[in-house]
Amino acid sequence: MTTSHGAGHVFPPIALAHALRAAGHDVLFATPGASCAHVARAGLHAFDSSPATDTEEIFGRLLAERRMSFDRFRTDSPAAVTLAAELFAKTSEATVERTAEVALAWRPDLVVYTELQGAGPLVAALLGVPAVEHTISCHHFRQISSRFGPWLAAAYRRHGLAGRPPAAATIDTRPPSIAAYDLGGWSMRALPYTTGAVLPPWLLERPARPRVAVTLGTLRPQLSGVGELRPVVRAAGAVDADFVVALGDADPTPLGELPANVRAEGWLPLTALLETCAAMIHHGGNGTTLAGLGAGVRHLVLPGGADDFEVARVLRRRGVGMVSTPDAVDAGLLRCLLADEDMLAVAAEVRDETAALPSPAAIVQRLEKLAG
Repeated sequence: MTTSHGAGHVFPPIALAHALRAAGHDVLFATPGASCAHVARAGLHAFDSSPATDTEEIFGRLLAERRMSFDRFRTDSPAAVTLAAELFAKTSEATVERTAEVALAWRPDLVVYTELQGAGPLVAALLGVPAVEHTISCHHFRQISSRFGPWLAAAYRRHGLAGRPPAAATIDTRPPSIAAYDLGGWSMRALPYTTGAVLPPWLLERPARPRVAVTLGTLRPQLSGVGELRPVVRAAGAVDADFVVALGDADPTPLGELPANVRAEGWLPLTALLETCAAMIHHGGNGTTLAGLGAGVRHLVLPGGADDFEVARVLRRRGVGMVSTPDAVDAGLLRCLLADEDMLAVAAEVRDETAALPSPAAIVQRLEKLAG
């Protein structure tokens, strides 16, 4: 399995990896640098696919050269799509040589690659084995990955290959009713990996009143902290509900003094938290969103950059989400979120639709046939 750097790219295929392992197969992740730790914590094996290069540094440097900050980098514009193609193609190119070297020694029968990772198809072509794309988004990233060619052409030539072959199959984890674009793939139920943990006692009990999960994911707090959630926290204090702000490693100080009904926590398995929630407030990250869709909760999206705005549109169009900016959130909006019965009914529809999709275990059988 080959992935780009970051939890948002590494986490999506972990459920399939565990299903493959349970069926008796060997799985090895090729992922850059610090992202290997995500794989190891999931009980799986990985190697650093770019030991000589920091792909996160490449990403940051290219954004800086274009004078582009994260909050301005929106993939819903043509210019940003082209820039995103360059960013992910160049970070993929940095992983080609080490991934090819290990693959030639390890000899996999199949290569699964996440949709913005460009080394996987090249390595599969080099080995003469099928390449399978695994989605990580709530919409699709094919408008980006289809433009990798100019930046990966030299890598293909170095290995005597004419160019990127088509995927043998695509594993599509989007609930069909939210998919505006048909990828022609195999539908698979999203089982979002959100790390393991010893659950605190309060999370094992049903709340006495509605509970709302609040998160900005893993990347946004690193870039800008969590201070933007201060209006949300302040408004929550006037609402008859409990709010849990999942901060990860972020410093809670910028949130100020918390109202009695707001709890700030570090790392929590989001899937476990959402089982107890009526709604969630989040940034629009793909893994976060798929977890919420699987839990059948209402969404309030506070998009900030990258493809957050596209995700927000998907949720609003399907009728499961509202969209706002953090500074526009007030008690009235939060009460509307919790009182919207139509939104709750649609959320339940999508939850049931998700639950009915083939499990990763069912997809393993199809991969086995593909690999021969």
